[in-house]
Amino acid sequence: MDEPQDSEWTAPPAPQAVEPVRPLVEEARWTSSPVAEQLLLDSQAFYAEWSPLHVDPPYAIYHYTDAAALKGILESGRLWASDMLYLAASREVSYTYGLVREHLRRRWNASDPLLSDFCLEAETALDPRRSARSLFVACFCEGGDALSQWRAHAGDGYSLGLRTAALDTVGVRVQRAGLRRVIYAAEQQNALIQRVLDRALAVVGSAASASVDERRAIAEVALEFLADHLVEFVASFKQPTFREEAEWRLAVALDTGYAGEGTWQVQFRVEAGHPVPYVELDISPHGGPAASPVAEVVCGPIDRGELAARSIQLLLKSRGNSSARVRTSALTLAG
Repeated sequence: MDEPQDSEWTAPPAPQAVEPVRPLVEEARWTSSPVAEQLLLDSQAFYAEWSPLHVDPPYAIYHYTDAAALKGILESGRLWASDMLYLAASREVSYTYGLVREHLRRRWNASDPLLSDFCLEAETALDPRRSARSLFVACFCEGGDALSQWRAHAGDGYSLGLRTAALDTVGVRVQRAGLRRVIYAAEQQNALIQRVLDRALAVVGSAASASVDERRAIAEVALEFLADHLVEFVASFKQPTFREEAEWRLAVALDTGYAGEGTWQVQFRVEAGHPVPYVELDISPHGGPAASPVAEVVCGPIDRGELAARSIQLLLKSRGNSSARVRTSALTLAG
């Protein structure tokens, strides 16, 4: 068989540049370190790969909730984002940390004390349960009429659709929330962890000829760099078996290890016998009704759904939003 001629092969188009997503941790401490120049380049490389995974969201994403919570959201213009460690989503925290821990253990090398000490220290320091930073998330699905979600909320379910184009300004006080697509592919998750860990370990390895104090300082900075970027994975990784949910999350990372702006924004509700931390995301229509992030409300497969839709429409109008669509589910819980 003849070798193909150059004219028979067309190179794939180069990927278009994507504007980097705003980091969940915006005020990084490692930017003033002696190795800051290299870490900044590493961070740019990370977000150049990370950002395209979170572009092109659907027109609206849907938050499933019950009638009481929906009423509270529409009346107050506030949506709760809860600390991931206290939700069912805490499984994702343990899952993601388990992947990171496994990668660290694979890198441990008894013949390289600098590397092995760093991996051992990182395994403890990167445990989200020990972190001085709290990650708050509000969860959404791409579909507003999903049978699995209706079943989770029994016969009292609603889905609140928010326009993704209006979420750039949503956040807590001066800190905006980041919209992240949930990533389910295990191969992709492991590849992303491997590359960010490679970058941190390369910085640690560059200090091999430095003094003990300098090596310690660089290792601490590399840990901060890892922690700041791994919070992106904690916010976005989920087990592959949940792929059909097509989930998105609004995430806010706050430093809550000391009294300050981060802790002042945290509120608490009682659930399962203990206080659960959460923050309020402002989804009120700043700039008038047309600016409201609320695109539609879907009433689940409940009895008297038409009456429920009528009352929701009236509630929206009473809060200055007459443009949002209200509809009833086309599904049924029977069967």
